[in-house]
Amino acid sequence: MREAGVMLIIKDGLILSISRRDDTTKFGLPGGKLEPNELPAQAAVRETLEETNVIVNVCTEIFRREERTSGGEVFYTYCYYADDWSGTPKNSEEGVVTWLTDKELTVTHGAFPDYNRATLDAFRLKYPDIIVK
Repeated sequence: MREAGVMLIIKDGLILSISRRDDTTKFGLPGGKLEPNELPAQAAVRETLEETNVIVNVCTEIFRREERTSGGEVFYTYCYYADDWSGTPKNSEEGVVTWLTDKELTVTHGAFPDYNRATLDAFRLKYPDIIVK
């Protein structure tokens, strides 16, 4: 079984996003695969810092996706919302970091538009008072 943790960070209604390393026109949420003995939330926090320079102090799980690879292996992706964070986002060797709207992340520039949509739908159910543009 493989696992990954990703982080949803929202500021002024915009979503912190990072481009694909090999395609700087396609964006997703910061995050990545778990290291040995690492929990999904720990991976999401670590990867967010490495990729964006943002420190996540408190996060809440909002969505979990299960997939099967072509070889039948199960792959879980856990998405967290950063309830409390600090730092100034900046680009990294992983990609270009920017703030995007919901539509940009799920339609025009999303690397994983269906997953991004499902994540944002789950987020809105848990946090109906937080506006996402």
